[in-house]
Amino acid sequence: MKTFDSADIRNIVVAGHSGSGKTTLSEAMIFTAGATSRQGKVADGTSILDHTADETKRKTGIQLSLAQFEYRGKKVNLLDAPGYADFIGEVAAGMKAADFGLIVVSATAGVEPDTERHSQMMDERNLPRFFAVNAMDKEQADYARTCTQIRERVTERAAPLFIPIGSGPSFKGMIDVINEHAYEFSGKEWKEIPVPADMMPAIHEAHRQVVELAAESEDELLEKYLETLELTEEETKHGLHTGILKGTIFPILPVSGDKCLGAGLLLKTMIELGPSPTEEGIDLVDGTMLHCDPSGPKAALIFKITSDLIAQEVALIRCYSGVFENGVDIINHTNDNGERIGHFYHFLGKERSDADKLVAGDIAAAAKLKTAHVNHSIGEKGRKVVIAPIVFPPPVHEVAIAPKHKGDEDKVGTAFHKLHEEDPTFKLELQAELHQTVLKAMGDQHVDVIIDRLRRRFSVEVEASKPRVAFRETIKGTADVSYRHKKQTGGRGQFADVSIKVEPVPRGGGYEFVNNIVGGVIPSRFIPAVEKGLNEKKERGTLAGYPVVDFRVRLHFGSYHDVDSSEMAFKVAGRMALKNALEQASPTLLEPIMMVTVLVPDDYMGDVMGDLSSRRGKIQGMEPDGRVQKIKAAVPQVELYRYSTTLRSLTQGRARYAAEFSHYEEVPREAQDKLVEQLRKEMVAIEEEE
Repeated sequence: MKTFDSADIRNIVVAGHSGSGKTTLSEAMIFTAGATSRQGKVADGTSILDHTADETKRKTGIQLSLAQFEYRGKKVNLLDAPGYADFIGEVAAGMKAADFGLIVVSATAGVEPDTERHSQMMDERNLPRFFAVNAMDKEQADYARTCTQIRERVTERAAPLFIPIGSGPSFKGMIDVINEHAYEFSGKEWKEIPVPADMMPAIHEAHRQVVELAAESEDELLEKYLETLELTEEETKHGLHTGILKGTIFPILPVSGDKCLGAGLLLKTMIELGPSPTEEGIDLVDGTMLHCDPSGPKAALIFKITSDLIAQEVALIRCYSGVFENGVDIINHTNDNGERIGHFYHFLGKERSDADKLVAGDIAAAAKLKTAHVNHSIGEKGRKVVIAPIVFPPPVHEVAIAPKHKGDEDKVGTAFHKLHEEDPTFKLELQAELHQTVLKAMGDQHVDVIIDRLRRRFSVEVEASKPRVAFRETIKGTADVSYRHKKQTGGRGQFADVSIKVEPVPRGGGYEFVNNIVGGVIPSRFIPAVEKGLNEKKERGTLAGYPVVDFRVRLHFGSYHDVDSSEMAFKVAGRMALKNALEQASPTLLEPIMMVTVLVPDDYMGDVMGDLSSRRGKIQGMEPDGRVQKIKAAVPQVELYRYSTTLRSLTQGRARYAAEFSHYEEVPREAQDKLVEQLRKEMVAIEEEE
């Protein structure tokens, strides 16, 4: 493929709810453009875009896929993003690399949860977008209803640019409301036909609405429209382009990706009205903006790394400024390491072709750089430009991970590290206290894919289980205890005598040791040994073996033997004295409380609040947040296992949540006994592992 000028490039991310037909429509656009000889299908395994082993197995998109092709004198970089919520990080990466989006909505299912979420993500990134109402050839397809839902639930500034001729199996063409011309489909092409007479009133009204929106985008156009009540076709398109770029107009078009009907008109419209890279800039970490300029400093961002395209790892790179030639020496400005790019490539799914260079506004791939990862900025020496990184959603699902075979720990660690280079949306956390490694991911499906990749690519098998929770123990009462450690074994004996008093301190007060020894009843050289014994014991409480917090120990009396006393003896005495004192001071269990924030539509408020209450959650407040309600609740961490899955089920995927640690709180008495019994068994298992 030849090198295109920056103004002739269109970077489009295709998003939408899983099952809306994003990939099918993308395949139709690729076929319409003549980039392939036949239209790939997800269902029969011929998809160009869903080509990885994971996607072929599940018959759904899992990772961001790139298709680069030429259409009507423009270069199109189509980024097909997965729809399933567990792979939302891929959507975020695609939005970073794109200049505008296409959100695909099913004409039968209408606006679905991730239709809204993906549009909200684009709002947050100020990304212009189009809407494609797909599956117009299906029974029960309803274009008018779907357009109304888009306006009511997504954006009131959405407007149809085309009106379908027919619906369901009779869907055979569409009418351009800008010029009021009708087109009938002929395979993947189309031909102009007279506008059906019975549709003229609806077309005139749609034309008026679109012209009004176009006029509102610029003062000069608005003045002319108010005087004449009309704009020329060129003026209307100019106004629409300006409004799309500003984010005040969101065009809607009807299509059938499966039958390849309207895909060409959709692609043509996006090329004509969608913004080019030269019309937008990119935010830098220093708060300034970099504009797309081939003569500017070399600046590009690695937005994805994958090993599913060719035998080696490949970095997908979006260039925002300057020109990168093949064989160029560059600097990784994120870590200040030097790199060399041997050759750039274009991809059509997994098919590779050579690229002469990477120009401002374009996307290309390169064999993975030595120290480069996702979100790293690359450029030239002496002109440091660091691009603001992709903001990935935080993981919301946790499982404990352990190798199936002993001795595989190092292999598991290495494999996870390599996977994380490709997928930064999961985190691996070693929790030494609980003797577990926790995988934090986006959901069940995400975990399954990660485990599959470990097995397939690294020959490492792991097991996932419910993670342990970091409980704490404390005391509610006081106790004054003496303990004498005395042993005589024939030679030198062991002797230590200590008296301690334990008492609670306010929650969050931690642990305090107070030395109240007077008169030398315990020599000062043995005090550190007593304290060491106390410290050892407080790490394993008497209820379930968890660390003891929020209490004070006063060492106030004792005795010693001139010959038999030793540091070891006083350490043992201190440890045993604290054990006995904790047992007598009304020990109780503390659990971590998470502050949970749920964003949920009004329709599901009751179900979500009821579920939080069933998890011993305490509602802290509610307030509107845009089109949804924000619920804040304090919920015990132990009750949040698989909450992301439950919340998705309760709200049909329309709610999302975040949780962060808040504080420790006493476990209610009615729940404590059963929980302590369970935790003791877990602690035995931990001790056996040790």
